Amino acid sequence: MADKSIPVEGKKRGRPPGSAYADPIPVRLTPEQIAEIDAWRARQAGEPSRSEAIRRLVGLALAGSR
Repeated sequence: MADKSIPVEGKKRGRPPGSAYADPIPVRLTPEQIAEIDAWRARQAGEPSRSEAIRRLVGLALAGSR
């Protein structure tokens, strides 16, 4: 009798590669800076995540420096 099993690919471990953002940049912030970022987030529509808030603030700072 021939083997009639269906071949199954093994599961790949870890997160899938992302393409939306570059490598993470670790940064240390003071508790006061975090509080200011969180207060800014709370005033934004939909209250973005802390990471998204930091990305937006960096974008605003870069746009203002031009």
